[in-house]
Amino acid sequence: MSALPNDTDANNSGGSVSIKSTPRRGPIFRRKCMLPVIGSLVGLFTVFSISIEHYHHNQYMKDILSRFDTATSLIQIQLQESKASFFKEDTKPMIPGKMITPDQNHAVGSKMVIDANNKGNKDAHIMGLHENNVFKSIIQRVQWSKEQCSQTPQTQRNTIQKKLKVATDTPLLPEGGVAPALQTWLQRGERGEDYPMCYLPPAKSCNATTYTLIIMSHTTERLDAFMPQLESMVESWPGLTEIIIVWNSNRDVLTAAAESTAESNAKQYATQLLAWHSDVSHPLRIFFSLEEGLTNNLLNRYHPKLNPINEAVMYFDDDGPFWSKEAMIDGGLELWKRNSNVQVGGFPRNVRFLSDRMKNAEKIGLRNSIDMITEDKSDGYPNFTPMCRNITGDHVEYNYFVFPDFAAHMLLPSGSFLHRNFLCFIWHPAFEELRTFVTTHKTMPDDMTVSTLVSHLAGKAPRTFPREVQAGRKRRLSAEITYETDSFYREPDDDSIQQIIHADQSHRRLLWKQKNWGNMREEAINSIVGYFGSIHPGTVGWCAGTEYMKPNNRGVPFVCRPEKPSLDMIPWLKKGGIGNVQCL
Repeated sequence: MSALPNDTDANNSGGSVSIKSTPRRGPIFRRKCMLPVIGSLVGLFTVFSISIEHYHHNQYMKDILSRFDTATSLIQIQLQESKASFFKEDTKPMIPGKMITPDQNHAVGSKMVIDANNKGNKDAHIMGLHENNVFKSIIQRVQWSKEQCSQTPQTQRNTIQKKLKVATDTPLLPEGGVAPALQTWLQRGERGEDYPMCYLPPAKSCNATTYTLIIMSHTTERLDAFMPQLESMVESWPGLTEIIIVWNSNRDVLTAAAESTAESNAKQYATQLLAWHSDVSHPLRIFFSLEEGLTNNLLNRYHPKLNPINEAVMYFDDDGPFWSKEAMIDGGLELWKRNSNVQVGGFPRNVRFLSDRMKNAEKIGLRNSIDMITEDKSDGYPNFTPMCRNITGDHVEYNYFVFPDFAAHMLLPSGSFLHRNFLCFIWHPAFEELRTFVTTHKTMPDDMTVSTLVSHLAGKAPRTFPREVQAGRKRRLSAEITYETDSFYREPDDDSIQQIIHADQSHRRLLWKQKNWGNMREEAINSIVGYFGSIHPGTVGWCAGTEYMKPNNRGVPFVCRPEKPSLDMIPWLKKGGIGNVQCL
């Protein structure tokens, strides 16, 4: 940010400056004038010191809620104007509203600086946020990954005993195929007006106090799952100034339910939903996908036509699970504000690396990632791990039995946050091949696609927060827990499996009941990761660098214990905790 001009600069364009003469004051006069000033400063310092001494977490959270309430009243006016304007327009523009640009984020030009010793993660050194720089960094990462694959010794090739099963008739995406797709886009010459320029979001969005909630649905059968939740959120969640229901069916489905003569929950909730939509003072509006020229597509919830008014966008599936205000706002939103250039969520998934080369690279990368976060470093993010399907026979396993805090590689949409600038990238024409794969593959892997794409755009892994928190303070010592036999990493029983599978596949309705579902999901993640040619080293858990980070002897190398912490255990909410000072 440039400094403000001084008075001479503001009033002088090259001519002389006239300065009035004032009587000089003696030293005794100046000392007398300074005494009350010094006394006031001493008093203020004393009050400030006492306040700091009595500062504690509860007061901190009250301050946050106060800022939320203040901002909400101002944003509500903007919402009413925005919602009224939205309904008056016959057609909606393609461009996403209020995109954050480099100038707004004080980016330094559009120059890209590359460290020759960190070729696996060039975009960690991008000083501009322009899409062309971002695309070039992805291309260079693909090229670097191919070099690493070609240099793999023969003794480390084709060592995996398990073979990747062909589970569907959808061909795998070409290995490293994102690079030629982006090169084609960059070489097209005149850009035209068919799609807006995309910009990465800022690394931090500390001033964000409001957020948009997006829920996608297409059937009245789900109304009784999310409508009561919405009513509670509108009444009690601070900062919730906009709700967008992405409706992937005809409008008639809702109106028919509302006009039905039979009394039912569907009739009650459809009537209420349409009433909220018509009320310009209510934060909810319905985005009718089919009327906007879109098809029934799981990626519609990420479409830039939604035009969210807030930078922070929260997602829930229409049948949940829905987490508490404490987990999502006090914990999740505060983490997102400190990491707004990545995906942030509470429902992580990981993939198992099978080759020793990939396992070793992951260990090094994860350790370096933990050090970066605990030491609050902003650059030098660890290299992604190349996946060499064609040369070494690499592939990975999709692990749907755990929700690991550490070493996760994707987030399920429910309970996640994303900066609205990413919507422009997700529907960018350069990624059409990737979106086509989502719509044609039997598992419709929108979650895998969005997490992988955003991580390559940002050059970083997602961040995770605890999706369940205790309302009170910590209730037991971490030493009381036995980690080796913890249920989080032992084979789950039948009930646990059903709960896990439901959480993983709820937004795809009954697709997961298809035969061979696990193999199809595994095929999908291998296709998507292979398309980019590499994968980030994994997430860093919420407890990194604290006493709650524990070594794990099975599965991922570290775990956070307890699984359900109290808010005063979460480091970025705690005075002096890791990440706390990033947004004060």
